[in-house]
Amino acid sequence: MRSHNVGFVVVTAGYLAATTAESLLAPVFPQVGRDLGMGTGAAGATFAILAASIAVGGLAGGFVLARLGPRAGVVLALALVTGGALAAAAAGRPATFVAAQIALGGGSGLFFAPGIRSAALLSGARRRGLAMALFGIAFSGGLALAGALAVLGAAWGWRTSFVVTAAFAAAVAVPIAFVRVPSPPSARSRRVTRAGLRAALATPLRVGGVAAVSQYGTIAFIPLFAVQAWGLSPAAAALMLTVARIASVPAKLVSGNAADGVGAIRIARRLGLLLVVLGAWWTLFPGAAAAALGAVAFAAFVSGLAPVANVLALDSFEEHAELLGAFRSAQIGFGAAASALLGLGASLIGLRASLVVAAVIVPATLLRLGPRTDEVGQAGTDAPSTPT
Repeated sequence: MRSHNVGFVVVTAGYLAATTAESLLAPVFPQVGRDLGMGTGAAGATFAILAASIAVGGLAGGFVLARLGPRAGVVLALALVTGGALAAAAAGRPATFVAAQIALGGGSGLFFAPGIRSAALLSGARRRGLAMALFGIAFSGGLALAGALAVLGAAWGWRTSFVVTAAFAAAVAVPIAFVRVPSPPSARSRRVTRAGLRAALATPLRVGGVAAVSQYGTIAFIPLFAVQAWGLSPAAAALMLTVARIASVPAKLVSGNAADGVGAIRIARRLGLLLVVLGAWWTLFPGAAAAALGAVAFAAFVSGLAPVANVLALDSFEEHAELLGAFRSAQIGFGAAASALLGLGASLIGLRASLVVAAVIVPATLLRLGPRTDEVGQAGTDAPSTPT
């Protein structure tokens, strides 16, 4: 069991490295653009290409997981991340830099399916919720580490940031190559009807979709709303999200641990109700200070949905682990679509009205996860993280 714990730590460190790599572009781009002659238009195109490569990599990760296994998939993903980061560091032209981002983003996306599968098998079914919380915290850590590397790049050059990222990914890939990932439990006792399987697929996508829409859409517009509606300075608005990211760590731990105790679907419903209340609070409350506090709480608790969605995905896709990649790519698609729709809605009906829909109505869809969904979630699995 101790070797499994070590293996889990190493695989989670791999997710930290992959997330750091995919998050590095935004904070270092001002320096990159200046040195390589890439303007605002090129920035938008490069960000979009990186996101698309992550989504495609997610789909490829499911394919690789099914054919090579979780450990080989993780090592291959980190090898791509390493190569992409080194290529970015050596890039002398915009086209070369963009090509490096495609490799880097593809490797990061590819990591998710074999990485989360490895983490689940190494942690065991009884600690799956807590494991997914820790796995999710690695994502938050990657965002923070990317920011720190950007600061390093400001002092030593942006190429240094990518070199350090490559070294980190390579250093983690080496011990992962020797990790013994347990085989999944026998599937003979797991019998799921086609109708039950379709319903089981819908459940994690619903929870994960709300998380992605809220994280990449609703929360992304909080700083702009804070400046426009509450009169906060841009620095104060940015500080709000920083506080929320810090608060998201205990939120993930609490929700993941609770999923082990009372069930992932029940926790999803409770988080949905809490987000509806918090969403109405910060979008409709007239007092700036109180509304800002509600926005910080909303952004923190949205992060609690991530480990719950991952637990549901792992339980539902037990016999179809290759679907984990599609699950991740669908979440990215939901987030991108939400961001675009919120921008369109803000121009048509106003930012506040658009955010009321996003922050109140979208989380309310989790309240419809009823008993039948609970039964489907547990169909074909003896994992205690699913409610009875």
